[in-house]
Amino acid sequence: MFSLGPIGFAAPLALIALIALPLLWLLLRATPPAPRHVVFAPLRLLQRLAQTPQTPQSAPWWLILFRLMAATIIILALAQPVWRPADTRSVDAPLLLVIDNGWQSAANWPRTLAQARAYAQAAAADGRQAAILLTASAEPPEFTAASTIQSRLEAASPQGWAPDRAAARDALLAALENGGAPSRFETRWLGDGIASEGDAALARALSERGRLTLSLPGAQDEIVALVSVNAAADGFEARLLRSGSGATRQIDVSAIGQDGQVIARAQARFDDAVSTASASARLPLDLRNRVRSVRLEGVSSAGAIHLLDDSWQRPRIALIEPEGGDNRQPLLSDLHYASQALAPHAELVRGPLEQVLEDEPSGLVMVDPARSEDPALAEFVEGGGVLIRFAGPRLAARSDDLLPVQLRAGGRLLGGALNWEEPQRIAPFPDDSPFAGLSVSEDASVRSQVLAQPEADLDRRVWARLEDGTPLVTADRRGEGWIVLFHVTAGPDWSDLPLTGTFPAMLRRVIALAEGAGAGGAGSDGSWQIERALDGFGRLGAPTGQPRAIPAGDFGSTAPSPDTPPGIWQLGAASAALNATGPDTRLDPIARNLPGALYEIRDGLREQRLAGPLLAFALLMLLADIIIALAFAGRLPAIRASRTMAGLGVMLAISLASPPALEAQDTQADTVEALDRALVVRFGYIRTGNAETDRISEAGLAALSSEVTRRSSIEPEAPRGIDPDEDELIFFPLIYWPVSADARPVSEAAAASINTYLRSGGMIIFDTRDGGAGTRGGAHPGLEQVMQGLEIPSLERAGEDHVLGRTFYLLRDLPGRLAGGDVWVESNPDGTARDGVSGIIIGSADWAGAWARGENGIPLLPVEGGERQREMAYRVGVNIAMYALTGNYKTDQVHVPAILERLGQGGRRSAPRPLEP
Repeated sequence: MFSLGPIGFAAPLALIALIALPLLWLLLRATPPAPRHVVFAPLRLLQRLAQTPQTPQSAPWWLILFRLMAATIIILALAQPVWRPADTRSVDAPLLLVIDNGWQSAANWPRTLAQARAYAQAAAADGRQAAILLTASAEPPEFTAASTIQSRLEAASPQGWAPDRAAARDALLAALENGGAPSRFETRWLGDGIASEGDAALARALSERGRLTLSLPGAQDEIVALVSVNAAADGFEARLLRSGSGATRQIDVSAIGQDGQVIARAQARFDDAVSTASASARLPLDLRNRVRSVRLEGVSSAGAIHLLDDSWQRPRIALIEPEGGDNRQPLLSDLHYASQALAPHAELVRGPLEQVLEDEPSGLVMVDPARSEDPALAEFVEGGGVLIRFAGPRLAARSDDLLPVQLRAGGRLLGGALNWEEPQRIAPFPDDSPFAGLSVSEDASVRSQVLAQPEADLDRRVWARLEDGTPLVTADRRGEGWIVLFHVTAGPDWSDLPLTGTFPAMLRRVIALAEGAGAGGAGSDGSWQIERALDGFGRLGAPTGQPRAIPAGDFGSTAPSPDTPPGIWQLGAASAALNATGPDTRLDPIARNLPGALYEIRDGLREQRLAGPLLAFALLMLLADIIIALAFAGRLPAIRASRTMAGLGVMLAISLASPPALEAQDTQADTVEALDRALVVRFGYIRTGNAETDRISEAGLAALSSEVTRRSSIEPEAPRGIDPDEDELIFFPLIYWPVSADARPVSEAAAASINTYLRSGGMIIFDTRDGGAGTRGGAHPGLEQVMQGLEIPSLERAGEDHVLGRTFYLLRDLPGRLAGGDVWVESNPDGTARDGVSGIIIGSADWAGAWARGENGIPLLPVEGGERQREMAYRVGVNIAMYALTGNYKTDQVHVPAILERLGQGGRRSAPRPLEP
């Protein structure tokens, strides 16, 4: 391949024909156009006159230039030009495409697949053989004609586990040993950019057989993963990880229930140059038990979802009985009060310590008579369990190591050395306490307690205090678990707390820390079987292939792989989740010094072969030349323009239809842009400067345009982003404006442009995307800022009888991704020049978020009411589009009686007559 800058020629010898262009110029100048035949009656009289020698007139200069250009384009097309060729060096060896198809590649899979197609097409054009090696599902590559691997490329998809490059190397060596692969070949490795074991070994094996080029994703294609979701005292905490350390970025984290409804939503923020982030949400226990998965919104990969299993459900809590049993009367037993408070919120088991540990509980309750110094207690807590302790005379007399704080000996008793004059009440719970929001019963008074030794960080471990400031409940981490100490007895001996409703509410918050046994709760016998598998895009479905069973004792150490895919696994009635990521997941960048590797960055601009477009353009020019020749010969009587005007018209056509390899002048581009906007229907959206918001707006309007085309006779083109300071708005019948809470006022120039647009009949949809939450305390702050300087008429809520609900579909409300918010329109649209159509629509339902779909057709964001509400959101979009494009004629049909009465034909309104044609 011969290259000239960014253009390469696969058949450069054809360019030699350009030398003949001067000869063609001379030939065309010597050949005049065909003469025009005109019937002239006196011609016979003139035949007898002496003939005057005449010199043929040459063709016009512009026609000669036009034909030379057509010949040049044909010659260039025969030279097979390529824009941005993948590699300008000639390579005749077979091509091996190594593709990372783990979950890390899912978010950027369309771009990866497009580049793989380009490589395969280039190899097919050169007549080379090719093969594919997928690193997450490695099989020995088979080299065949490059034109036959397209079907396998289309069938490839990301898997729910990480690539295994060591296995890919073994598959390659196996193919070399059995003769399925040639000894020399070129390799194009489309990597995900993430380091893993076996990178160097695979690169060495590939580079030893020929040139190796490693293509890595660009900085804009960062990978984001949800690596852990942990229960907190009042909800859950999620930890996120991203590849690299780019600019500041915010991602919504959603907790999803069994029915697909969003139960809770939190926001994680990656700070500038930081690769980790966290998010937390507050949830009561009953709602937390309904959560089945936690996922990152707008990220389609198995690493962006965390499946939850039995460990997320109602925890198993064990009550440790004292040695010799609890022989006290129920109303005098501390265990009785603890079990009564916990029973509504947990599964309780009761017995000696050794017995209850066999049930693998997630929490232990130890009252003072059941005190034990068994080392198994410490192992339980450090392994992730929760130990809830209650004080008493034995603990007051002698402390131990399984406590969150150091205690003073003797405790604090009413009438003792550190006595109170009267019982103490419980102080209100602070906002940073797990008990925050609980009301303290007025009947809860404390007569005795164990006292904590003053320490520098004591406040960090105090969850509740008495009114005099002394700690009532303290807690601290121990290994992976928690130790929580109530400084009073579990019974009414030292306080009235167990007799009030505050006591079970506090225990309910504490056991929220206790995760169930999960996979361990199923015991150590039997094997786990896959029920539903997670694919690379984060979708649950039927498992593929032949996954093997996992022994119960090995489940906790099993990593996702082709044999053990991520998903929901079943053992009897127990279920356990195997996720694609975990706390030990790393997203380190791949090394830049792999043996023999050349590196390139995928920027999405792949090679484009121009031979076909150039030949098509040359054909059009030849057709135009035929028309021009017929015009000169008088065969087109409708054309009356002079030759000069015809030449100018042809040159203008050439300038407007220039080939893609040429760059037009600025003024010509502006003309083409204006004609494009004026002759097609296209929706627009306001660019906010937030890349994620603009991406959702564009994807949402693109999906809406597709639905409008599918459901009606309107065929909108792809939407465009608009800057009201610079762009002309009049070309867009409908503009979508997402408004955030921190939006800023528009400039004076932008305000003037918007006002002109509205006065000219345009329509703007202002969407605050918060479900009305931003207006509950008054006006939406961002909307109030944006509307400064705009001529906004008086507004009213759109009722059920508004024409928006019947322009195409009959709708009772107008939901988007969120439901329940009001929609505001002009209160008197008849007073404007828009024939009763409101130019302003204000809502909060996040319509674009409900419409938005990715390139693969998968919705980008979950919808509050599931897929049924998403369908209703599409219908709302179609109604709005019809409202903007067709006006209020449906309103006229609704008010036929009033129209007849005004025309003097209706008489009384009670019996209107139908309109006659």
